[in-house]
Amino acid sequence: MSDVSVDRHFTKVLNGISVSVNKRDFDPSHFAQMDGIKRVWPVRYYYPASTPSAASNSSSLYLHHATGVEKALKELGVDGKGIKIGIVDSGVDYNHPELGACWKTEGCPWQYGEDFIGDKYNEADPIPIIEPNPTPMDCAGHGTHVSGILAGRGPQVRGVAPGATFGMYRVFSCPINGEGGSSDDILLQAIEAAFEDGHDIINLSLGGGAWSEEPIAVACAQIVQQGVVVVAALGNDGVGGLQTGSAPAIARGVISVGSVDNWNVTSKPGIITGAQGTQKIALSMPGDSKYPFDFDLDTPLAIPAGGEDSIVGCANYTEDMSGKIVVVRRGGCTFNDKALYAYTAGAIGVICYNNVAGDMSPAVSNSVPIPFVGISDDDGKYVTDTLAAGKATVKAPKGAREISPSKTGGQISLFSSIGPSAELDMVPLISAPGGNIWSTFPQKLGSYASLSGTSMATPYISGTVALLKQARPDLDVGAITRLLVSNGKPITHPATGLKTTPFMSGAGLVNIYDAIKSRVQFDPPVLSLNDSKISHIQGYSKLESLGNVRWAARTISIHNTDSKKSLHLSLSNAAANSLSMILANGSFSYTPRTWPADASSVSEDTLPQVYSPNAEKTIGPGKSCTVTVFIVAPKGLKDLESWYYGGFINFTLQWDGEKTTSTQVVSYGGYNGDSTIQDVLSPPSDGLPALVDTVTGEPVNDLSTLVIGNNATKAVLFGLSIPSRLVEIMLVDAATDKSAGYTLQGYNEYLARTCPECSVPYVGVPLTKTVFTDSKLTNVTQVPAGKYYVRIRALRPFGDTSVDSDYQVWDSGEFAIA
Repeated sequence: MSDVSVDRHFTKVLNGISVSVNKRDFDPSHFAQMDGIKRVWPVRYYYPASTPSAASNSSSLYLHHATGVEKALKELGVDGKGIKIGIVDSGVDYNHPELGACWKTEGCPWQYGEDFIGDKYNEADPIPIIEPNPTPMDCAGHGTHVSGILAGRGPQVRGVAPGATFGMYRVFSCPINGEGGSSDDILLQAIEAAFEDGHDIINLSLGGGAWSEEPIAVACAQIVQQGVVVVAALGNDGVGGLQTGSAPAIARGVISVGSVDNWNVTSKPGIITGAQGTQKIALSMPGDSKYPFDFDLDTPLAIPAGGEDSIVGCANYTEDMSGKIVVVRRGGCTFNDKALYAYTAGAIGVICYNNVAGDMSPAVSNSVPIPFVGISDDDGKYVTDTLAAGKATVKAPKGAREISPSKTGGQISLFSSIGPSAELDMVPLISAPGGNIWSTFPQKLGSYASLSGTSMATPYISGTVALLKQARPDLDVGAITRLLVSNGKPITHPATGLKTTPFMSGAGLVNIYDAIKSRVQFDPPVLSLNDSKISHIQGYSKLESLGNVRWAARTISIHNTDSKKSLHLSLSNAAANSLSMILANGSFSYTPRTWPADASSVSEDTLPQVYSPNAEKTIGPGKSCTVTVFIVAPKGLKDLESWYYGGFINFTLQWDGEKTTSTQVVSYGGYNGDSTIQDVLSPPSDGLPALVDTVTGEPVNDLSTLVIGNNATKAVLFGLSIPSRLVEIMLVDAATDKSAGYTLQGYNEYLARTCPECSVPYVGVPLTKTVFTDSKLTNVTQVPAGKYYVRIRALRPFGDTSVDSDYQVWDSGEFAIA
């Protein structure tokens, strides 16, 4: 094929190639018909999983104390020495004094790595420029920040595993050239290089997609099978609710990581002056010094005119904001959109206040040249009340910084993506500090910065794995995962009093000291229950009195690794919150509803229950046993409200001759209902699906005047409230109600969740008179003139692609094709 060029070969972690096509109308699906080709993927893009933070921590002491890192360093003397960690990221400022100030010299922590992308790459270009540099120097900041969490040597940043040896594999370019994304073929090349260099751990603070079938997920699963620990960020789309985790974190065997907020935070003080007097509020600190929120003089504040709909700042302003800092509320559109609308109106900065309780971590790209910061909902109310009473100003002196305790320290970060996976597997597996983390940054960008994200929690976990491998070098990948997860500390939800659901926290906050000292292994360390049918419990006669309930039985293998002492154990249940995205009135909400709102308001026997016929066991030295547990879903929850429930099986452990006991956990989670009947498309309240004009961006409301030709100026937009294995978009002949064929980009496999504030807010497909008459999109034709409508078919969970009733279907109104 003269129009096809091979870009990269993959032989270690994936047997494949990436190719470029020079001919515009070449159909890549032709590859699928060639001998030896098992599967074809389009190149997709991935992004770092971090955001500029609302706060920072200039001391790692308490953070390391809460996770057992400090204790492991002091009492056990482990610092990662002898362990190799490969970081796939935006590069590193290896000249930073807290990161060794060296590159591949004797005694330097940076002995491996290379640049795979260069400084000119822009994923929006038709043919992105790839010109790798001699070394992976960071010009974005993300990789240097991640590196500090692992390798920081003080005094400001103390890494988790500063004694380890590191490699940096640069896959993200300078963000000024775009949004800072990278393609999966570049990522695969870097991951393969890290694997070939013999790293014990590969850190991936990035994500995209939602299925284990993604090429990067397939590659990572292969790496795990070959004995390398892969740690990956679950993602920062928690604002979108359930099932927002990304690949490769959702790949089998990968340690997926959620984020908790830091305990000590630093904010930039903002001085608000108005009719109510003067008050100091806490402003977020942008993660890039390119557009700092520095205003040494009182600068006027303003709110977009137009009332409640305008306060979110998601439309063109009706007034001139020149010389003013705009105050807007979170929600309605992306932070980048808010910044762009404000900038277009002449604003010189934006303050965005949270629409839920607590601080926030806004993120905008460098393409909008004004500073954008966030404040809490309480501070937002004060600012808006001040403006309602008259004029107000803000002053934010350059270099000012204040440290204070965080109101949400130790709690799951609001941005942290929520499980389960698209296939209902439990994610994340474990959580670590990732909200409001102070770490190293490129010296050209300020040397230090505060960032939030599962990107920050991920290197923390990679560091703890290094400590565990150093202390116990005999452990394989499976054992490392089991010890890390079962020694997590479940997090108590501040509002309900129950444990935070493992779909948000995994096993809870990591405790590496307990993992190193553990003398028992639980396999599996998590129980993914999926959904289950309602029936009488079988296999445990004492539970027959429960009647018809939704239940599941699982077996846990327990191995006592103490070669001299018998282990006595007993188990109990700690129920967690249940989550649903269906409100009591039947409407859909991206912010999950929590049940119970208050644990004291419900009877304990209505919560998830765990029973076992062998709840107490004695296991001899070096011996193993199995325990069968029967898990019963909560009582009284409506199946059609799509509740996800879970909890923790607490194992109380005591060895012969020892007075003290310890506790380890196995988390569990399931779906309360029949997952196969869930709606897939986003709710009508989102205004989707819709036909839109791609020139104006406005919906086409009057389809009677719409005429489609071969100019791609119209498109159909749709969203997904849950991931879908297959979404088909086709043109249907209105006269016969028969499909004329798939539209351009009309056959989509393995699609992720969308939401207005998620990484992917919606999916857009162009509409022309060109269609394909086969699912491989190889037979192209032009439909004759006439009346047509668009049909979207979205496959429900675990559906059969050949069964019509397994799809949710949406039809547009009729329009003309010329």
